[in-house]
Amino acid sequence: MSSEDVTALPHIDIGSNGHCADYIEPAEAFISEDDAPVQYIIPELLPVGVIMLIHGEPRARKTLAGFEFALAAATGTPAFGLNRFAPPRPVTTLYIQEEDPRNLTRPRLRALIRERCGRAPDTLHVSVRRGVNLDDRRWVTRIITDCQRLGVSLLVLDAARRLSALTDEGPAKVRELTGVLRRIVIEADVSIVIVHHDVKPPSNGNDQRRRSQRASGGDWFAACECPVHVEKVGDESLAFPEDFKFTTDPAPFKFRCETEGGLITRLVGSDTTTEQAEAAGAREKLLAWLRSQGPAPKTAMKQAGFGWETIQKHLAALMEAGKVDSRPGRKAGTNVYFVVEEASS
Repeated sequence: MSSEDVTALPHIDIGSNGHCADYIEPAEAFISEDDAPVQYIIPELLPVGVIMLIHGEPRARKTLAGFEFALAAATGTPAFGLNRFAPPRPVTTLYIQEEDPRNLTRPRLRALIRERCGRAPDTLHVSVRRGVNLDDRRWVTRIITDCQRLGVSLLVLDAARRLSALTDEGPAKVRELTGVLRRIVIEADVSIVIVHHDVKPPSNGNDQRRRSQRASGGDWFAACECPVHVEKVGDESLAFPEDFKFTTDPAPFKFRCETEGGLITRLVGSDTTTEQAEAAGAREKLLAWLRSQGPAPKTAMKQAGFGWETIQKHLAALMEAGKVDSRPGRKAGTNVYFVVEEASS
């Protein structure tokens, strides 16, 4: 822990010699203290005082999910329209977005806000393409000061790569950034939702790591208490809260976009089970792999990292749905499989 991190903890009495006095206590005294009840900004998903990481591949709708959290928290309305994610009360929220231009962000936010609540609530503040830089100490201090001034409880940051040059570096550099985020959480007394991308998948297209460990740069998994992976599954997006540090993992859910006049107006969620979500995700990955690597035999799918059970089960389902077909391979008695929509083009 750096000296800056230590000074961010006001309850520790540090003497002139730099040492902490009376920082050790008997274990019995510690465990005998009453536990404060866990408080939530959004039940199940977002406790108070944590860092949530929303991550996934490009175009998975991570940015939309990030703003959905901001809008749900600021209005006290259920996130993704799911009652289990209904906030206990509205909280003041700051949404900082450095990913997209102001003239493209404004119509999107306007459509989502108008559909949700008619007019923007006083509890929602935004900063869009204002040059926020988390690598600059002056910016960090300004954010902390403004969160304190406005009484912000939730800070949404989109996207990590546009807010810091450290996001894609190794664990040591990413640790500097997550240390900054932790400082903001402690000094500003906020929860943070930060949007980030996954590392590029391997050349064979099949990433076997746990979802929560795919965020680019390293140390994200260790630093963030609430990782939520978002992936595209057909016309829907699948949200997988996984490996929560201090609470049980919430059940996964799906969401789709409702549109009007070419603009997304609402994210509509639906509950799903872990088994159903795993099946949908695995099936979509196999389809995506065939789209980029096919036509291919089953042995090639196996070499790419897909298990035989996955191949047999989901390949049959894709063929039954008319999305995949096969033809004889070069070797006698073998078949190669291909995506039908591409074969017909």
